[in-house]
Amino acid sequence: DASGGYLIQFGGHAGQLEAFDPAKLQSVRAFDRRGRGVEARVEPAQQGLRVVPAPEAALIAVELDNGFFSGSAGGAMRNVPMDRNPGATRGVHARKFHKTVVVWNALTQRVLGQDFEVTPLQGRAPHAGDWLELQVRLHGQPLAGASVRLGENGPVAMTDVQGQARIQTRRGTNHLQVIFRQPVPGDARVTENSYEALFSFAAH
Repeated sequence: DASGGYLIQFGGHAGQLEAFDPAKLQSVRAFDRRGRGVEARVEPAQQGLRVVPAPEAALIAVELDNGFFSGSAGGAMRNVPMDRNPGATRGVHARKFHKTVVVWNALTQRVLGQDFEVTPLQGRAPHAGDWLELQVRLHGQPLAGASVRLGENGPVAMTDVQGQARIQTRRGTNHLQVIFRQPVPGDARVTENSYEALFSFAAH
């Protein structure tokens, strides 16, 4: 916004906004061009939270734990683990990660240590129409089989054995959406972990 703030909103399916408990926000970090941490103030805002980073911020990283959801096949999901939802046959632990690139530089392609992380393989801003190569990591290791797309409805690319994929950028704000579902056997609370990441930047 005009004051240098960024709005954190929780988007549901088909672009619908959903209210979320601010306590689910685990961390907001901002970094300058040299990779040094700088201030990132979090304030209440209408339909979300507002992050106001220091003016020298080049990258903002966010982590959110959306908690446990469970239900039966075809039924509605409740925001509780399976062992607290009698009759539930499916349980999900949903975690969400985000990066916003304010200024492209060498820091942009540096791994920050998020549990589920998207990192471009270049330190310069792509032009609209360029192909952007990126790598996806889970717990620090390259991840094969994650889906990558531009927005909710763009063509899907899958990460290879090196955790890499490429997406064609477009003019304006690009939101790369990366999703991975990990089966979890033998856990009374869940049947899978859900990891979602959003990587946002502008292309001209």
